[in-house]
Order: sequence, then C-alpha cells, then structure tokens
Amino acid sequence: MDMARNSRPAFCRDSHRERAVAEYLDYHLYPKHFQSTNRVNDKARQLAGIDLFATHKDIDGEMKIDEKAATSWAHKKDLQTFAFELQWMLGDEAMGGWFIDKERLKETTHWMCIWPRTAGQPLNLVEDIVRAEAALISVRVLRRWVRKKASNSSEFLEDMIERLRNGTEDELQWAGLRIRISRNLPEKPINLLIPRDVLRVLSEGNHWDL
Repeated sequence: MDMARNSRPAFCRDSHRERAVAEYLDYHLYPKHFQSTNRVNDKARQLAGIDLFATHKDIDGEMKIDEKAATSWAHKKDLQTFAFELQWMLGDEAMGGWFIDKERLKETTHWMCIWPRTAGQPLNLVEDIVRAEAALISVRVLRRWVRKKASNSSEFLEDMIERLRNGTEDELQWAGLRIRISRNLPEKPINLLIPRDVLRVLSEGNHWDL
C-alpha cells in the first residue's frame, strides 16, 4: 500500500487494515487471475508506489501495482466512488497527493482499487473481510480520462484544491466530478471522487468480485 515521501499520520492508523486487504488479495485474487505476482517488502519501492510486480495475460509487460483500499468504509456504507488523493497536509505544509504526483516520485503503472466489506464490524483482520470488489486501473488511462473531463471545465483543478484548503466548504463540483476534503483527519486530505461504475469501465474488464 502507498506511503508518502514523508511520514504520514494515516500510516500507523491504516497499516494493519492494508495488510489484511493485501493478505485477502494474495489468496482470493492474484493466484486465480494473474500469471505472476511478486509482493514488495522494501521501503524504497513502497515509497515509489509499488506494492507488487505482476503480469496478466491481457496486459503487456510487467505491472507495478499500488493497492488502494477503502478500508475505513468496510463496515459502513458501500461506497459508489473511489477517492484519489490530490493533496494532504504534513503539519502546515501542503503535500502533493499520489494521484497528481507532481514531483514524479511514483513508479506506479496501475492502481488496484479495492472496496472490502465486513459483516458489520470495523476491518482489523483478514478474517473480517467477507467479500470485496477490486478494479485494476491503468494510471495513464485514468489520468487521461480526468484530463479529458478537465478540458470541459472553466475552472482549474488547482484552484478548486486551493478553495477547499482555505475555505469552509467540504465538497465542490468540478468537471462533473466531486472534490472533497476530510477535515476530521489529521492530514486533512483532499480527494477526487470518481464513480465506481466509471472505474469498472476504465478497468477494461479487469475488475473482480471476490
């Protein structure tokens, strides 16, 4: 799972959930639907946005996959969107999110977006997960799709981020999409919410109910 360039407040909070999701995928997804996988354990590659290397019969070359899971919602509402990080705060400093990656620190070629579900309890262990949906999304394909949406908007994404960061609103509409800030979290992330059905289409058939 993704770690940012600097130590993040969310990392300790979420790491056990992410490990549970990774274990679930290693049993229910990768052996059944991928030709090969090699999970990454060293910090340098994790910092570069690589959770595992993988090959798939319908995709050319080796993929560098960053797993992204909606773990905090596993026992709540079944989300119909997925949050792609645009910006977060490290103290008083605004840091670029992994979706934009302005500093080009990430080597990710694909995001594995996962919606895990529990029987009603918060997700803590792999045994808590009763089902999940996963969608493999090409970084290039999704960014191209967002750029196309942006071309039809009169407002710049950067201006919307600034407006949320410095204002009191929690959500804005932009290019037919929603941008939301989570002020209740220590890192106060700003995320672009992309509909789940859109991600299924952009996965080009590489989405699974597990």
